[in-house]
Amino acid sequence: MNELSSNDRKILNSALEAGRRFESAFNLENESAFRRALAACDSAESPLVQKLGPLVQKVSMAHGPKHLMALLVPIERLSGRLARDEEFLFFERDREHPPIKKPPGERIVLCENIRSAFNVGAIFRTGETFAANEIWMSGYTPDPQKTAMGTETMLNTQRFERSQDAIKEARARGIKIVALETSQNAVPIEEFNWPTDVLLILGNERFGVDSQTLAECDHIVRISSHGQKNSLNVGIAFGIAAAGWRRPETQSQLNPIGTVHDGFQFAQTAPRQGAYAKAKARIELFPKFEGHPSNFDQALEDLDGFERAWIIFGFHQNKGWLPKVRPPRGDGTQRGLFSTRSPHRPSRLGLTSVKIEAVFDRTIEISEHDLLEGTPIYDIKPYVPEADAFPNAKAGWLDSISEFAFTLFESPEFTDQANWLEVNGERKIRDFTNEQLRFQPYDDRRKRIENAIDSDIKMHTIAFRTWRIDFLSISDRELRLCRIRSGYSEEELNSPMDPYNDKNLHRRFVKR
Repeated sequence: MNELSSNDRKILNSALEAGRRFESAFNLENESAFRRALAACDSAESPLVQKLGPLVQKVSMAHGPKHLMALLVPIERLSGRLARDEEFLFFERDREHPPIKKPPGERIVLCENIRSAFNVGAIFRTGETFAANEIWMSGYTPDPQKTAMGTETMLNTQRFERSQDAIKEARARGIKIVALETSQNAVPIEEFNWPTDVLLILGNERFGVDSQTLAECDHIVRISSHGQKNSLNVGIAFGIAAAGWRRPETQSQLNPIGTVHDGFQFAQTAPRQGAYAKAKARIELFPKFEGHPSNFDQALEDLDGFERAWIIFGFHQNKGWLPKVRPPRGDGTQRGLFSTRSPHRPSRLGLTSVKIEAVFDRTIEISEHDLLEGTPIYDIKPYVPEADAFPNAKAGWLDSISEFAFTLFESPEFTDQANWLEVNGERKIRDFTNEQLRFQPYDDRRKRIENAIDSDIKMHTIAFRTWRIDFLSISDRELRLCRIRSGYSEEELNSPMDPYNDKNLHRRFVKR
């Protein structure tokens, strides 16, 4: 813009100001003013400004506000003016009245020491959309200013010097205190049953909710992350939480009492039954339950005298269910869901027997389990052999599957490679091959299998994360595990990108 004459700059600024007035008040008077300002661009000295003149033919209220925003872009670009944050939030005019009545209960949001007015504005807009009653602010949280897009006048607001003062007022009104935070004791948000009356605390963008504030909360909930990053923008995180805080009438009333740590990272590597593996993990019970001290350390007393326990848990990665499933064991025949141990249950509840290694405080150390990292725990019961063990009981279709099982043999090369990997940190390959290849080893619909093309060789490959395992069919029911290969190409191994943090092990493996 510095290269334009003073007259051209005046013409350009007039067009921009008229466009802004038309944007803020979409009426015929401002439309006419904007058209006149654009027409004046024809008289400019600069060809760049003159090019704006023909835009007058495209100015019409019939095209809608979003079309206007597109017309403003070349004017802003030529003037060297960048759009403000709140201008990206423009949307078509709001409803004159709320479309539905707000659900019963009080839903209050407390913004604790949030730095960005833009984030505060996003929380105001999201809160209004999802039927929040009030927005409270504590510490140095700024007023949302223009970023709230008018919602600051639609919601009751309060400001507190300290979050503890806000919590005190909420408790006086009988409201439960819930923090949204990535904490070890947090309940996965998809498993949480929201109280009817709730104060939801959102923390600082960098440091989260203050530890003193967390200590006073009835519940802590977290958003499960399935990527490498463990945090979200506070406004986006609140949107996820707010979308779920109006509990459906059909939602289960079960609340988890704890969660699994050091469990299997991938469902692919977990055994089909815990007794098939010696893996260890621990169950951590929460210090609070339903807003009160849990006393779970007392509830665990005397459990260490039992060798095993039943664990009732949630299949938190379950994405649906079917009445008939194809179990991985057997000949691939579809079976009724309730005659299988498939994790895809309509209630998402699971039952497993684990071996108890130690019990202390609110912790149970377990082995011989099949639980994934982060699994929610709902109940724990002791395994009583005289009541729970029926070794001679019929097992339905499972009694006949042994005839479909494959026997696995290891070649010397596979044994050497698997032993080396186990010593160097990759300990799941043998468990994986036993789980995946004993039954239906060629089923490429459900497994990452590359089946043999040359029928004379009958060599196949199965993928285990970033590793590849070659196996050979040596008879109708026998397989030879031939070798283990890196799944990375030479070019990929030379690349510094390492999304799974395992390339160093692959490089050492290939070099050896």
